[in-house]
Amino acid sequence: MTFSRDLKAKAAEIWEAGYQHPFVQKLGQGTLEMESFQFYLIQDYHYLIEYAKVCALGAVKSDCEELLARFTEIQHGILSDEMSLHRQYIVDFGIPEEKIHKAKPSLFNRTYTANMLAIGHTQGLAEILATIFPCAWTYYDYACRLKKDYPEEFKDNIYRSWIENYSSDDFFASFEWFYDEIDRLVATKNLEEKRKIEEIFISSVEFEYLFWDMSYKKEMSIIQ
Repeated sequence: MTFSRDLKAKAAEIWEAGYQHPFVQKLGQGTLEMESFQFYLIQDYHYLIEYAKVCALGAVKSDCEELLARFTEIQHGILSDEMSLHRQYIVDFGIPEEKIHKAKPSLFNRTYTANMLAIGHTQGLAEILATIFPCAWTYYDYACRLKKDYPEEFKDNIYRSWIENYSSDDFFASFEWFYDEIDRLVATKNLEEKRKIEEIFISSVEFEYLFWDMSYKKEMSIIQ
């Protein structure tokens, strides 16, 4: 196992807790409450905008043309392809477009994105990749597992398009390069620096769990 591929094992407990969360499991079963999914879509729309900003910071700090292009491709993919997908979801799941723009990011959403942006502003490239990696990796892992674990429910699952999108080869290809790039960037780092990167990665996996939990409960803050 390389450093990057071993990160999942470092976050194994919270990673598995995320997959077993009722939001994710009911998504795979097709039984998730529509209001919870709508809440998730609205919050995720705002999250992705901040995610793109973190990638912009990564582009600014890139140490080679190839990495600059990679971060730029992610930004374009978010602001074009993934946002287009969200807009289609908004139509499909009956969310008025004005509701998206009027809605505020929840406390949990703001905390997650503030953490990513702080790392983007103050840390290096390996740390930036570590903080954004869990979003893509958990989505791909969870979607693939849901497709496998609930084959009978999949055909008529109202959330089938979400699962298909995030379990697709195209989605995996969009972040597969993270592995080798993180390994390249940590090659000259000492043990303490590597542990810091592991902690950043684990924190983002924890935030992913909180995002599912927030969406399931439709919570804007700790005190509603």
